[in-house]
Amino acid sequence: MAAIDFQRPPLMTDKFLAVKSSASSPSPAGDQINSAQFFSPRRATQPSPVVIESIATGVPENSMSQGESARRVVALFDSNPEQQKRIPRIYEKTQIQNRHMVVDPLCSEFNRDMLICQRMDLFLHHATALAVDVSRRALAQSNVANPFENIGLLVLVTSTGFVAPGVDVGIMKALGLSPSISRVVVNFMGCAAAMNGLRAAADFVRSNGIAKALVCCVEISSVNAVFADNINDVIISSLFADGCAAMVVGPYQPDGVAPAPGQIIIQNQFHQFVNGTLDGITLGVNHNGITCELSPSLPLYIRNGLDPVISSVLERLGKSKEDIDCWAIHPGGPKIIEESVRSLGLAGSVAKTSWEVLSEYGNMLSASLPFVLQRMVADARLDRPASAGVAFSFAPGVTVEGMVFDIVGVRT
Repeated sequence: MAAIDFQRPPLMTDKFLAVKSSASSPSPAGDQINSAQFFSPRRATQPSPVVIESIATGVPENSMSQGESARRVVALFDSNPEQQKRIPRIYEKTQIQNRHMVVDPLCSEFNRDMLICQRMDLFLHHATALAVDVSRRALAQSNVANPFENIGLLVLVTSTGFVAPGVDVGIMKALGLSPSISRVVVNFMGCAAAMNGLRAAADFVRSNGIAKALVCCVEISSVNAVFADNINDVIISSLFADGCAAMVVGPYQPDGVAPAPGQIIIQNQFHQFVNGTLDGITLGVNHNGITCELSPSLPLYIRNGLDPVISSVLERLGKSKEDIDCWAIHPGGPKIIEESVRSLGLAGSVAKTSWEVLSEYGNMLSASLPFVLQRMVADARLDRPASAGVAFSFAPGVTVEGMVFDIVGVRT
């Protein structure tokens, strides 16, 4: 994907967008970047829990090793020896072994100069097919008896394509959902967008009694590939990949029926913009594709800004980090994982599942965290009532989006 020089709107200052912070580590702009003090609306009571009944995931059949990708990218820069030396090192540092993509952006048939409208046509074609397949499997694995009657909300999550009518309508038609179903599209919330989608789904389920929601996160980064001759584009082209995850969200204990072992109970959801981090992650639309830029300060922003958010959430719930069995950390790249663990003061082993997903699939943006959750369910100890967990990722700027959850085990 191409990089752009993101310009802040002149009135959109960090102080306008962010909460007051009491941290001592300044950002390059001189603002505080921790979020130790929170000023956000509180619900009068703790919202009732909801249940992720199923998670299904999928990736395109086409895959390429990271080593092979690096060799082919090097060949694009035969007139730039310095870039040729840098590329293999950057690709190796990602600790990614393999990535899946619906198109091969390095093949001669792929026009890297195509306009964004052409790229969005590719996105719609490939994203719809993948999303329909994964969503169908999520419904089959859930407690949904009749999708036409039981699914009242469809949430489509993506930051790699903008088309309407789009993938959400394709899912609705292919899976036989009601044409009167409520539809919400979450765009441009980046790697944390699954959490935004789940929050919309949870609010819907709480307010509608027995109705359920289907959340589908589909990301097709490959159609936006440009391979521009700059360091940011080299970095993001080494990280991002295609993938899809779908989740069915339902009410907690409908008709007195307890959640089944392996299902996830969402106990609390949280979101916090970290002050002074507006440049941390920026997304944009260029004439030739959707673009992303990662600030060199992003690791520092995460290191200093994450722990105050998580600690405050847990304290509000009467919990501590020692009570958490599962840490679902967004597998966005080595620095994302490492600085998250470092900020929270946790042992490196808690990120084992995140490292596995990163190695096997790369950064699939919003789809990545559900991949982690799916593996955690498979690995959880189901011989006890529940395993407590925290999941989180990072939205543009640096906004910490996440949830506190339990993986249901066998009740004794």
